[in-house]
Amino acid sequence: MIHEPKLTSSELATLWNTYMADTMGKCILTHFKLTVENEKIEKVIDSALQIADDHIKTITGLFQKEKIAVPQGFNENDIHRNAPRLFSDIYYLRYLEHMGRTGLTTYSLAKAIASRKDIRDLYKKWYSQTESLFDFASDLALELGTFVRSPYMDYPKKVTFVENDDFLGDFFGKQRPLLAIEIAHLGTNIEVCHVGQTLLMGFSQVAKSKSLRHFFQRGSNIGKKQVTTFFEILKDSNTSYPSTWDALVTDSIESPFSDKLMLFQINLLSAIALADFGTAIGGSVRKDIGLIYARLMAELSSFAEDGAKLMIKEKWLENPPQVHDRDKLINRKDK
Repeated sequence: MIHEPKLTSSELATLWNTYMADTMGKCILTHFKLTVENEKIEKVIDSALQIADDHIKTITGLFQKEKIAVPQGFNENDIHRNAPRLFSDIYYLRYLEHMGRTGLTTYSLAKAIASRKDIRDLYKKWYSQTESLFDFASDLALELGTFVRSPYMDYPKKVTFVENDDFLGDFFGKQRPLLAIEIAHLGTNIEVCHVGQTLLMGFSQVAKSKSLRHFFQRGSNIGKKQVTTFFEILKDSNTSYPSTWDALVTDSIESPFSDKLMLFQINLLSAIALADFGTAIGGSVRKDIGLIYARLMAELSSFAEDGAKLMIKEKWLENPPQVHDRDKLINRKDK
């Protein structure tokens, strides 16, 4: 007899989160598909849509087999198919690059914490799919001349060793030059902030709710301020800047998406950015840089918390899988 264990909490969590993200992503990609003009970028969008569809169908079948409630997620009610484009084709490509990069991290972690072989095989397949999509988007960006590169630096010519603890820096005063890994994280986070800032700018134009428009505008201002902070660190170390792309939002005020979807997307991006900042802290040896990231994380955490409160207020926040409240069961009022 073959032992078929139930899904573990980590497997259930990652599958649930994947379903939510892919149903949302399918709506966003559908708008991209309906409004894209560049045929090469359209092929990347088509590839991403096929991957999202595959994930949704697979998880739905698995949950039904396991007798797990399939999340509501997002559907046709969350996309307005006749809405004009909100972003440029180049932004579509940048968005796909960013989400592809995020998927590589997410699926590798999901596989690492899965125990069932079928679930590990799933995430192995999905990682491979996402890797192909990321390469597809990156190669096209290079071809179109829009790929945002990390800053360059001189190659080391000889092996040297750290001579004193000045290497760790201080919270104030003159600092040593940046390490390659510190530059890499700064460059990546500048790009992440730009992608999020552009999305927030567009959403702030089209959201139906006035409070949501103000919330998205607040997020866009936070992203702009964080980019300036990262640029200043690079500038102080006489390091080149990664290139940027502006004017990627149209003047449309007609939303392609529901307010619920837009708020969920921004909350998801906030969570991704917080994870990126945490990784950057671990890779940044200089004390002042760690302190800056910690400060920015606190500001972003407050923004993310307010986003979650808005979801709850509007009754849009779907309950993720959670353990039973034993106290509530024990202290129930019997009829």
